[in-house]
Amino acid sequence: MKTIFKNIVLGCVLAFSTAIYSQNNNPELNRLIETAITNNKELSSYQLQTLASKANIGTAFDFDKTSVYYSYDENNIAPNNKALRVFGVEQTFSFPTVYGAKRSVNKSQWEQNKALFEIQKNKLILAISLVYEQIVYTQNKEKLYIQLDSLYSAFSKAGSRKFELGESNYLEKITAEAKSKQIYTTLIQLKNQKQALYEQMKALVQSEDDLQISDNQLSLLYLENVSIGKELQKNYLESISNTYSSQIKLQNQNWLPDLSVELFSGTNKGLGYRQSGFQIGIAIPLFFSGNVSKRKTAKLEQQSWEAMQSNREIQMESFYMQKQAELNQHREMITYYTENGQLLSKEIIKTADMSYKNGEIDFFQYIQSMENAINIESDYLDNVLSYNKSYLELHYFNFNE
Repeated sequence: MKTIFKNIVLGCVLAFSTAIYSQNNNPELNRLIETAITNNKELSSYQLQTLASKANIGTAFDFDKTSVYYSYDENNIAPNNKALRVFGVEQTFSFPTVYGAKRSVNKSQWEQNKALFEIQKNKLILAISLVYEQIVYTQNKEKLYIQLDSLYSAFSKAGSRKFELGESNYLEKITAEAKSKQIYTTLIQLKNQKQALYEQMKALVQSEDDLQISDNQLSLLYLENVSIGKELQKNYLESISNTYSSQIKLQNQNWLPDLSVELFSGTNKGLGYRQSGFQIGIAIPLFFSGNVSKRKTAKLEQQSWEAMQSNREIQMESFYMQKQAELNQHREMITYYTENGQLLSKEIIKTADMSYKNGEIDFFQYIQSMENAINIESDYLDNVLSYNKSYLELHYFNFNE
């Protein structure tokens, strides 16, 4: 029995030794991400919004409807003293520079939606990566507790048998049974947690295929392009600023006149020819209060955004420093394990095993020592998971005000 426990714990120590791997080189996770980018309906919605805003750029050159008219006016007399019947067409245009300003607004809105789409894709990849790490962690824990469940079940049966033979007391018997039930309950909880995590992954990937994650190696992450998420956030903020600037430029165009062109032709039955003409006009704003108010509103909205942008940049920097501090904290605990904890865990197992064989410690002390060794391994797993979570959130820059 003691040898079984020792082998199990030593196996756990070896299984959880520290390693570093690149998430970029994880084919299983990459397939999940690729499938999610293709299937995720929320991401598709952002992509369609981006395409719609791109298509909207062309609407900047949307002219007013052309007016076609017919008129008969007895005050409009031809040389034969008969009224003219006039057919005409009229078109109104904005000043030419207005169309360029509208196009700039529409283009900046497209750039803004495009940047937002990249952020949403980045968040989706982060969410999948976090759930993936949680599943791998839970499967590691489950593997550990399956071994412990087998061990404590054997202890419980052995304790009951020893009690029947009078070789142990009742307290030892019920303690072994309680520990066995405790481990079994934890194992059931881990299985339920894993199932819940798989459901989260299905909701993100949105694939009809069954998901099965085979990776059981929880290791420290290493990712290339560590500033990608932060750069996406900066690009998005910059695109919003560009939109406000282009809207102000468009408001300035309201001071420019509109242009109108009219072509017409008049005739009556008594004339053997047509009388044609044209008319060109401009529409000049005579009342300026509306334009002044619109420009003032646009300027204040821009200033409001600039203040908000400054605040978000401060919060982003604080978020960056917070995640760096979390990484340092978890790195310290992981360094402790690799330099001291792992060796200490092995020494506890070795010493407890020898002491129990020699009768120097009793059953309860032996179990307590072994649990201390297991807790060191469990704490290591917890810190690796926490480190990876902070690392992913920093890499993908999961910043939300």
